Amino acid sequence: MNKSVTILPLLMLMAGCSQPADYGQSSEFSSRENEWEAAFNAKDFDAITALYADDARLMPPNGTATVGHDGIRATFGGMIDAGLSVDLTSIETKSRGDIAYVVGTYQLLAGDEVADRGKYIETWHRSNGDWHMANDIWNSDLPAAGGGDGNTHVMILHEVEDFDRWIAAWRGKNSRHDQFRANGAAHLHTFQNADNPNLTGLVISVSDLAALNAFLASEEGASAAAADGVDLDAMTVLAETE
Repeated sequence: MNKSVTILPLLMLMAGCSQPADYGQSSEFSSRENEWEAAFNAKDFDAITALYADDARLMPPNGTATVGHDGIRATFGGMIDAGLSVDLTSIETKSRGDIAYVVGTYQLLAGDEVADRGKYIETWHRSNGDWHMANDIWNSDLPAAGGGDGNTHVMILHEVEDFDRWIAAWRGKNSRHDQFRANGAAHLHTFQNADNPNLTGLVISVSDLAALNAFLASEEGASAAAADGVDLDAMTVLAETE
């Protein structure tokens, strides 16, 4: 008996079994992406979190990763509260067995203005016949903020109706400092012109410029300015150049 003739087909079979199957193109997750986009734009937190596994990892830009639905609600809730909407474009969706991934691009919109744009990748797992997102990571295409502390600095000059009314909003609990800090401002200082008391200004160290721009363009930002008597038509914004 020629053993080489018997062993060769067995080795070929074992080699074939050891090669993983390629990921195949999948259209199943196009509808999932549409569900996510529709839920975000409808401000439906329950529908968003329902697409994620209980232990899903969320890895946002310029922030620490979170695990679970609380982090998902906090991250996307902040974007929604700032008045943002999203436009997703899937580039590639592939799956193999109970694992899949999606690669795409996004735009975050504040009204008709683009507050941020970038790319993302998701991994999905199937359990008991249901697909849920296990990992979600994205990052911006916009230039990183400058500055020695990793932040960029912005100066805002404006006239107000009454200085005492305006400065009161920046003092005490739940002040404008807290509101700006929740929308991309690492820290902030207020200023007043000695010759014109109602000519005021802010110097802001910005950790998330897209979030700050979105806030300033949002209904929340406009409402805060109106409450403080800020003349938006006379406002000047200066960005750091170096």
